[in-house]
Amino acid sequence: MATPMTPRWPARATMIALSIVLVALLGRVAQLQLRPSDRLDAQNKSRVSSVRETPLRGDMLDRRGRLIAGTRYGYRLVVDPTLLKDPDVAISWMAQTLGEDPDAIADRVHRVLAINAERSATTPKAAPASGAPAAPRAAGLLSTILAGAAGAEGEATPDVAKKPIRYLVMSDVLPGAIVERVRAQRVPGVSLEQRPVREYAAGDAAASIVGLVGFEDKGLMGAELRLDEELSGEPGKISYVRDKSGRPLWIEPGQVAHGEVGTDVRLSIDLEIQRMAQEELRRGIEEADAAGGRLVVLDPISGEVLAMVDIIRDLPGLTEFPWIPKADRSVHSKPMGVRYRTLKADDGRHKHPALGRNRCVEDVYEPGSTFKPFVWSVITELGLARPDEVFDTEGGRWHTSYGRYIEDVTKRDEMSWCDVLVNSSNIGMIKAAERLSWGQLHEVPVRFGFGKPTNIGLPGEASGIVTPLLKWTKYSQTSYAYGHEVAVTPVQMVRAFSVFCRPGELAGTLPQIRLTASSPSVGQREIGATDLQSGVVYRVLPASVARLARETMGRVVDGVEKKMKMTPLGGVPEEGWRYRMFGKSGTAEIPLGKAPEGMRAPVGTAGYFDGQYNSSFIAGGPSEQPRLVMVCVIDDPGPQRIAKQEHYGSAVAGPVVRRMMDRTLTYLGIPPSPVRPQAP
Repeated sequence: MATPMTPRWPARATMIALSIVLVALLGRVAQLQLRPSDRLDAQNKSRVSSVRETPLRGDMLDRRGRLIAGTRYGYRLVVDPTLLKDPDVAISWMAQTLGEDPDAIADRVHRVLAINAERSATTPKAAPASGAPAAPRAAGLLSTILAGAAGAEGEATPDVAKKPIRYLVMSDVLPGAIVERVRAQRVPGVSLEQRPVREYAAGDAAASIVGLVGFEDKGLMGAELRLDEELSGEPGKISYVRDKSGRPLWIEPGQVAHGEVGTDVRLSIDLEIQRMAQEELRRGIEEADAAGGRLVVLDPISGEVLAMVDIIRDLPGLTEFPWIPKADRSVHSKPMGVRYRTLKADDGRHKHPALGRNRCVEDVYEPGSTFKPFVWSVITELGLARPDEVFDTEGGRWHTSYGRYIEDVTKRDEMSWCDVLVNSSNIGMIKAAERLSWGQLHEVPVRFGFGKPTNIGLPGEASGIVTPLLKWTKYSQTSYAYGHEVAVTPVQMVRAFSVFCRPGELAGTLPQIRLTASSPSVGQREIGATDLQSGVVYRVLPASVARLARETMGRVVDGVEKKMKMTPLGGVPEEGWRYRMFGKSGTAEIPLGKAPEGMRAPVGTAGYFDGQYNSSFIAGGPSEQPRLVMVCVIDDPGPQRIAKQEHYGSAVAGPVVRRMMDRTLTYLGIPPSPVRPQAP
């Protein structure tokens, strides 16, 4: 008997229906992936957020390991306006705690509350994170995540502009006592945020060298900018999965990467030498009634800068120079008793010492007679003048072959070539420089590194000014002989003068100047090959000529010391000076500089501030084995010093260097110079 056949249509119908459903689902999935709706597209974003951890910045130390700048963690007050139960009570408490104006705090808080009210009226509220604070508290990276999705990186709400503001900073970093008060009070909606704080233990003394850090602990200027890569370290990061409202759900293995602390950096600066330099320079400026001053101390062996000080005084009664429109043909006549403002405006210095220009590397000046040793040594090297050759110095008054009037401070009928340098004879230097070709004299500043930066590493370093050979004239040939028309920075000067100070056969070579320490001490340490060779750029002079110039300039210091003995405030020690030194003074009128846009100097102006000077002194010591080079520039000594003829570099800058040299070498533990036999 045949078995009746089971009908198959129900199974077929079911299969067809399932196939249609699967195709529909597949089409829907494809549509959602390829062309999602606007609402879905707003949510179609990664659910993984990350928070960056700023590493602790490395410490900046002086050459002996003393702290210059370090980082600690501090706290500032922040508010989540959405969690304020009673805004007025919170405002009153914050004003009392912070010691600020209640109206100013209320204005900030109520402005944000009004914005949040407007946004909540137009945007559906997402479920808030239960009890989540608005800002990171003191627990570090995890607390940053648990601060909730509101107001933090990686939030899922599509329209950022319409989310409520939940993060409002109310203070800078707070003192410890206020931090404890905030913790004890526990005001709803008010919390503490941990922040890295850069502190400068050296204070204002080294501010222009050290610089500042800015947002996210990044270097903004000075050594903080120059050494930012070493100091910054490696940032950390933590990633977490969040829900649609932005709230953290979990952290997966391997998603936490801790940051690496920045490297500590040792500068070449010695804080004690920096303090002494600031003290002596300030004294020199005040005694000269000057507008300011600069002082740089260098180790000529390694090229390390040991101190760099720049001071500006706020002098009352200064007059701005009377620039006139270009079409005006007025004749200049300086009224009696008028003292023009010679230093450039530096508004940043008044806001913070680190924001001002570092004039030791950024501002140039005419070196005057301190430039003569470089010209003198090149003429001597070329054999164009012998040390014992006698020059006719015309009694101190002379006109060049083209009629330019030249006058000496020390007026004599004749001088030997060595005496020309010792007595700083302009006439003798010009007559010897006339034996040089224009190209040979132009080569002098170039050879000693002027006209280009020293690459010390500080931002804004000036190149200086050297007249191009194409623009060289007979006036240039005269001016360069006694340090005019050329413009230099103090840092360039100490580097160039180091050629007279380096030991042995390396005398006459230039060191590579640096701001980071290569050795722990300049005092009793042995001088190694690394110290000597690493700084050599190229040979500038034969060693014998460099030593001859050093010996000759030792006689210049004798005059400075005699003048100091005759001055009640000279500061001469009772036991006399411990160290012999050699050097050169310089005095030059201050150039006017570039005129403002659309303006010019009045007719009859020679391009200088009439009767206002930069007075300087540069020296190395001790003479028998130099360990230091110093240059001091006194900007614009006062009218009374000028009236008494006491404004010269030997009178105002020389004493600063003389005192500073003895103090610094004593501090470094350098053995005193051998006692010189008394002249009969």
